[in-house]
Amino acid sequence: VHGQPLWWSGPADRPRPAAPVPAPRAAAARRDVTVAILDTGLSPHPWYEDADWFREQADEVREVLDADLDGDLDAQAGHGTFVAGVVLRHAPSARLRALRVLGGDGVGDELGVIRALERLAEWGRADVVNLSLGCHTYDDRPSPLLTRAVAALGRRTVVVACAGNTAGDRPFWPAAMKPVVGVAALDGGERAWFSNHGWWVDACAEGTEVTSSFVHFDGPRPPADGADPDDFRGYATWSGTSFAAPAVAGRIAGLAAAEGIGAADAADRVLDPEANPSLPGLGVVVGSGGEHADS
Repeated sequence: VHGQPLWWSGPADRPRPAAPVPAPRAAAARRDVTVAILDTGLSPHPWYEDADWFREQADEVREVLDADLDGDLDAQAGHGTFVAGVVLRHAPSARLRALRVLGGDGVGDELGVIRALERLAEWGRADVVNLSLGCHTYDDRPSPLLTRAVAALGRRTVVVACAGNTAGDRPFWPAAMKPVVGVAALDGGERAWFSNHGWWVDACAEGTEVTSSFVHFDGPRPPADGADPDDFRGYATWSGTSFAAPAVAGRIAGLAAAEGIGAADAADRVLDPEANPSLPGLGVVVGSGGEHADS
Protein backbone atom coordinates (compact mmCIF):
# COMPACT_ATOMS: atom_id res chain seq x y z
CA VAL A 1 0.00 0.00 0.00
CA HIS A 2 1.20 3.49 -0.72
CA GLY A 3 0.47 6.91 0.64
CA GLN A 4 2.94 8.01 -2.02
CA PRO A 5 3.88 10.98 -4.13
CA LEU A 6 3.04 11.62 -7.75
CA TRP A 7 1.35 8.68 -9.44
CA TRP A 8 0.34 6.13 -6.81
CA SER A 9 -2.14 6.89 -4.06
CA GLY A 10 -1.11 9.74 -1.82
CA PRO A 11 -0.09 13.30 -2.56
CA ALA A 12 -0.01 14.35 -6.21
CA ASP A 13 3.18 16.34 -5.76
CA ARG A 14 5.93 17.03 -3.25
CA PRO A 15 5.26 19.26 -0.23
CA ARG A 16 6.36 22.87 -0.37
CA PRO A 17 7.16 25.07 2.64
CA ALA A 18 4.34 27.37 3.68
CA ALA A 19 3.93 30.30 6.02
CA PRO A 20 2.33 29.56 9.40
CA VAL A 21 -1.44 29.40 9.48
CA PRO A 22 -3.58 30.00 12.58
CA ALA A 23 -4.18 27.02 14.82
CA PRO A 24 -7.66 25.51 14.67
CA ARG A 25 -9.94 27.28 17.12
CA ALA A 26 -11.37 25.27 19.96
CA ALA A 27 -14.98 24.39 19.29
CA ALA A 28 -17.73 23.56 21.73
CA ALA A 29 -18.19 19.80 21.89
CA ARG A 30 -21.03 17.77 23.36
CA ARG A 31 -18.93 14.60 23.41
CA ASP A 32 -15.37 13.40 22.92
CA VAL A 33 -14.56 12.10 19.46
CA THR A 34 -11.43 10.15 18.47
CA VAL A 35 -10.02 10.00 14.95
CA ALA A 36 -7.46 7.28 14.23
CA ILE A 37 -4.88 8.07 11.55
CA LEU A 38 -3.01 5.16 9.96
CA ASP A 39 -0.10 6.83 8.22
CA THR A 40 3.59 7.75 8.54
CA GLY A 41 3.28 8.74 12.20
CA LEU A 42 3.00 12.06 13.97
CA SER A 43 5.64 14.66 14.77
CA PRO A 44 5.33 17.34 17.46
CA HIS A 45 3.54 20.48 16.33
CA PRO A 46 2.30 23.61 18.13
CA TRP A 47 -1.26 22.77 17.17
CA TYR A 48 -1.33 19.71 19.43
CA GLU A 49 2.01 19.00 21.13
CA ASP A 50 0.64 19.99 24.54
CA ALA A 51 -2.49 17.84 24.21
CA ASP A 52 -2.67 14.84 26.52
CA TRP A 53 -3.59 12.51 23.65
CA PHE A 54 -0.35 13.42 21.86
CA ARG A 55 1.88 13.07 24.90
CA GLU A 56 0.50 9.57 25.49
CA GLN A 57 1.76 8.36 22.10
CA ALA A 58 4.48 10.80 21.04
CA ASP A 59 7.46 8.44 21.33
CA GLU A 60 5.68 5.48 19.76
CA VAL A 61 4.51 7.25 16.61
CA ARG A 62 7.17 9.87 15.93
CA GLU A 63 7.81 10.32 12.22
CA VAL A 64 11.12 9.18 10.69
CA LEU A 65 12.20 12.09 8.50
CA ASP A 66 15.38 10.85 6.79
CA ALA A 67 15.55 7.06 7.02
CA ASP A 68 18.21 6.71 4.31
CA LEU A 69 20.41 9.44 5.84
CA ASP A 70 20.94 11.22 2.53
CA GLY A 71 20.24 14.65 4.01
CA ASP A 72 16.95 15.03 2.15
CA LEU A 73 13.50 14.81 3.67
CA ASP A 74 12.10 11.41 2.68
CA ALA A 75 9.50 11.63 -0.08
CA GLN A 76 6.48 11.28 2.20
CA ALA A 77 7.90 12.09 5.60
CA GLY A 78 5.44 14.45 7.24
CA HIS A 79 2.46 12.89 5.48
CA GLY A 80 0.83 11.77 8.74
CA THR A 81 1.50 15.08 10.46
CA PHE A 82 -0.04 16.90 7.51
CA VAL A 83 -3.13 14.64 7.51
CA ALA A 84 -3.54 15.20 11.27
CA GLY A 85 -3.64 18.95 10.74
CA VAL A 86 -6.33 18.65 8.07
CA VAL A 87 -8.47 16.61 10.46
CA LEU A 88 -8.01 19.15 13.25
CA ARG A 89 -8.94 22.09 11.04
CA HIS A 90 -12.38 20.51 10.65
CA ALA A 91 -12.63 18.90 14.10
CA PRO A 92 -10.60 21.07 16.52
CA SER A 93 -11.80 19.20 19.60
CA ALA A 94 -10.98 15.73 18.26
CA ARG A 95 -8.52 13.43 19.97
CA LEU A 96 -6.18 11.77 17.48
CA ARG A 97 -4.77 8.25 17.68
CA ALA A 98 -1.88 7.71 15.30
CA LEU A 99 -0.62 4.32 14.14
CA ARG A 100 2.45 4.17 11.91
CA VAL A 101 1.88 1.87 8.92
CA LEU A 102 3.91 3.73 6.27
CA GLY A 103 7.57 4.58 6.10
CA GLY A 104 8.85 8.02 5.19
CA ASP A 105 9.00 6.78 1.60
CA GLY A 106 5.23 6.34 1.68
CA VAL A 107 5.35 2.57 1.39
CA GLY A 108 3.75 0.00 3.70
CA ASP A 109 2.07 -3.37 3.34
CA GLU A 110 -1.29 -4.97 3.88
CA LEU A 111 -0.15 -6.88 6.95
CA GLY A 112 0.83 -3.66 8.72
CA VAL A 113 -2.52 -2.06 7.95
CA ILE A 114 -4.44 -5.16 9.11
CA ARG A 115 -2.49 -5.31 12.38
CA ALA A 116 -3.19 -1.62 13.01
CA LEU A 117 -6.90 -2.11 12.33
CA GLU A 118 -6.94 -5.09 14.70
CA ARG A 119 -5.37 -2.92 17.41
CA LEU A 120 -8.07 -0.33 16.88
CA ALA A 121 -10.81 -2.98 17.01
CA GLU A 122 -9.44 -4.27 20.32
CA TRP A 123 -9.11 -0.72 21.65
CA GLY A 124 -12.70 0.02 20.66
CA ARG A 125 -12.61 3.81 20.98
CA ALA A 126 -12.09 5.05 17.41
CA ASP A 127 -15.07 6.98 16.06
CA VAL A 128 -13.48 7.71 12.68
CA VAL A 129 -10.51 6.07 10.95
CA ASN A 130 -8.61 7.90 8.20
CA LEU A 131 -6.65 5.88 5.62
CA SER A 132 -4.80 8.18 3.23
CA LEU A 133 -3.23 5.18 1.52
CA GLY A 134 -4.15 2.24 -0.66
CA CYS A 135 -3.46 0.27 -3.82
CA HIS A 136 -4.97 -1.50 -6.79
CA THR A 137 -5.35 -5.30 -6.80
CA TYR A 138 -4.52 -7.57 -9.72
CA ASP A 139 -8.14 -8.71 -10.12
CA ASP A 140 -9.75 -5.41 -9.08
CA ARG A 141 -11.38 -7.13 -6.12
CA PRO A 142 -10.86 -6.23 -2.46
CA SER A 143 -8.51 -8.14 -0.21
CA PRO A 144 -10.65 -10.53 1.88
CA LEU A 145 -8.34 -10.15 4.87
CA LEU A 146 -8.46 -6.37 4.78
CA THR A 147 -12.23 -6.54 4.35
CA ARG A 148 -12.50 -8.60 7.53
CA ALA A 149 -10.25 -6.19 9.43
CA VAL A 150 -12.40 -3.21 8.44
CA ALA A 151 -15.60 -5.07 9.36
CA ALA A 152 -14.17 -5.94 12.77
CA LEU A 153 -14.18 -2.24 13.72
CA GLY A 154 -17.97 -2.40 13.95
CA ARG A 155 -20.70 -0.14 12.67
CA ARG A 156 -20.08 2.69 15.14
CA THR A 157 -16.69 3.39 13.51
CA VAL A 158 -16.63 5.27 10.20
CA VAL A 159 -13.69 4.47 7.90
CA VAL A 160 -12.62 7.10 5.36
CA ALA A 161 -10.00 6.46 2.65
CA CYS A 162 -8.46 8.36 -0.25
CA ALA A 163 -9.53 7.41 -3.78
CA GLY A 164 -5.99 7.48 -5.16
CA ASN A 165 -4.08 9.61 -7.64
CA THR A 166 -3.94 7.56 -10.84
CA ALA A 167 -6.50 9.78 -12.63
CA GLY A 168 -8.60 6.76 -13.57
CA ASP A 169 -11.75 4.88 -12.60
CA ARG A 170 -10.17 1.55 -11.66
CA PRO A 171 -11.25 0.62 -8.09
CA PHE A 172 -8.70 1.63 -5.50
CA TRP A 173 -8.63 -0.21 -2.20
CA PRO A 174 -9.66 0.20 0.59
CA ALA A 175 -11.53 3.30 -0.66
CA ALA A 176 -13.69 1.18 -3.01
CA MET A 177 -14.90 -1.14 -0.25
CA LYS A 178 -18.63 -0.79 0.43
CA PRO A 179 -18.26 -0.02 4.18
CA VAL A 180 -15.56 2.60 3.48
CA VAL A 181 -16.11 6.24 2.48
CA GLY A 182 -13.96 6.69 -0.64
CA VAL A 183 -12.90 10.31 -1.19
CA ALA A 184 -11.78 11.96 -4.44
CA ALA A 185 -10.03 15.32 -4.75
CA LEU A 186 -11.43 18.56 -6.14
CA ASP A 187 -9.61 21.48 -7.70
CA GLY A 188 -12.09 24.23 -7.00
CA GLY A 189 -15.42 22.98 -8.28
CA GLU A 190 -14.01 20.32 -10.61
CA ARG A 191 -12.19 17.02 -10.30
CA ALA A 192 -8.48 17.50 -9.68
CA TRP A 193 -6.55 16.21 -12.69
CA PHE A 194 -4.83 13.49 -10.66
CA SER A 195 -7.85 12.22 -8.75
CA ASN A 196 -9.39 8.82 -9.29
CA HIS A 197 -13.12 8.75 -9.90
CA GLY A 198 -15.92 6.29 -10.59
CA TRP A 199 -19.02 4.55 -9.32
CA TRP A 200 -17.18 3.45 -6.16
CA VAL A 201 -16.30 6.99 -4.98
CA ASP A 202 -18.61 8.32 -2.25
CA ALA A 203 -17.47 11.89 -1.68
CA CYS A 204 -15.08 14.58 -2.80
CA ALA A 205 -13.36 17.51 -1.13
CA GLU A 206 -10.71 20.07 -1.96
CA GLY A 207 -7.39 18.32 -2.53
CA THR A 208 -5.19 20.85 -4.31
CA GLU A 209 -2.88 23.38 -2.67
CA VAL A 210 -3.96 22.33 0.82
CA THR A 211 -2.04 23.95 3.68
CA SER A 212 -1.59 22.14 6.99
CA SER A 213 0.73 21.26 9.84
CA PHE A 214 4.07 19.74 8.89
CA VAL A 215 7.46 18.74 10.27
CA HIS A 216 10.56 20.83 10.90
CA PHE A 217 13.37 19.98 8.50
CA ASP A 218 15.99 21.94 6.57
CA GLY A 219 17.33 20.04 3.58
CA PRO A 220 20.47 20.63 1.51
CA ARG A 221 18.98 22.49 -1.45
CA PRO A 222 20.01 26.15 -1.68
CA PRO A 223 17.53 29.03 -1.77
CA ALA A 224 16.28 30.06 -5.19
CA ASP A 225 14.41 33.21 -6.14
CA GLY A 226 14.34 34.27 -2.52
CA ALA A 227 12.81 31.04 -1.20
CA ASP A 228 14.31 27.90 0.30
CA PRO A 229 12.53 24.91 -1.33
CA ASP A 230 13.27 22.45 1.47
CA ASP A 231 13.35 24.53 4.62
CA PHE A 232 10.21 23.37 6.41
CA ARG A 233 9.23 25.19 9.60
CA GLY A 234 6.11 23.34 10.65
CA TYR A 235 3.81 24.13 7.73
CA ALA A 236 3.49 22.99 4.12
CA THR A 237 1.29 23.08 1.05
CA TRP A 238 0.52 19.74 -0.62
CA SER A 239 -1.94 18.25 -3.11
CA GLY A 240 -3.58 14.84 -3.38
CA THR A 241 -6.56 12.68 -2.52
CA SER A 242 -4.59 11.92 0.65
CA PHE A 243 -5.62 15.35 1.89
CA ALA A 244 -9.19 15.34 0.64
CA ALA A 245 -9.92 12.24 2.73
CA PRO A 246 -9.06 13.78 6.14
CA ALA A 247 -11.19 16.82 5.28
CA VAL A 248 -14.17 14.48 5.05
CA ALA A 249 -13.07 12.51 8.11
CA GLY A 250 -12.72 15.79 10.00
CA ARG A 251 -16.13 17.05 8.96
CA ILE A 252 -17.73 13.83 10.19
CA ALA A 253 -15.82 13.95 13.47
CA GLY A 254 -16.53 17.65 13.96
CA LEU A 255 -20.26 17.20 13.47
CA ALA A 256 -20.36 14.18 15.80
CA ALA A 257 -18.59 16.17 18.53
CA ALA A 258 -20.66 19.32 18.12
CA GLU A 259 -24.02 17.57 17.98
CA GLY A 260 -23.25 14.79 20.44
CA ILE A 261 -24.20 12.10 17.93
CA GLY A 262 -22.56 8.90 16.73
CA ALA A 263 -20.03 9.01 13.92
CA ALA A 264 -22.25 6.89 11.69
CA ASP A 265 -25.14 9.33 12.09
CA ALA A 266 -22.79 12.24 11.43
CA ALA A 267 -21.50 10.55 8.28
CA ASP A 268 -25.06 10.05 7.05
CA ARG A 269 -25.66 13.79 7.38
CA VAL A 270 -22.37 14.90 5.85
CA LEU A 271 -22.83 12.50 2.91
CA ASP A 272 -26.57 12.96 2.43
CA PRO A 273 -27.03 13.37 -1.36
CA GLU A 274 -30.40 15.06 -0.89
CA ALA A 275 -28.99 17.79 1.31
CA ASN A 276 -25.65 18.29 -0.45
CA PRO A 277 -24.57 18.68 -4.08
CA SER A 278 -23.08 15.71 -5.92
CA LEU A 279 -20.82 15.32 -8.94
CA PRO A 280 -20.84 12.36 -11.36
CA GLY A 281 -18.11 9.88 -10.48
CA LEU A 282 -17.08 11.95 -7.45
CA GLY A 283 -19.99 11.55 -5.05
CA VAL A 284 -21.21 14.11 -2.54
CA VAL A 285 -19.32 17.40 -2.41
CA VAL A 286 -18.01 18.06 1.10
CA GLY A 287 -17.16 21.75 1.30
CA SER A 288 -14.32 23.34 3.25
CA GLY A 289 -16.58 25.77 5.09
CA GLY A 290 -19.37 25.24 7.56
CA GLU A 291 -19.95 25.85 11.22
CA HIS A 292 -17.68 23.00 12.32
CA ALA A 293 -14.70 23.84 10.12
CA ASP A 294 -11.86 26.27 10.65
CA SER A 295 -11.25 27.90 7.28
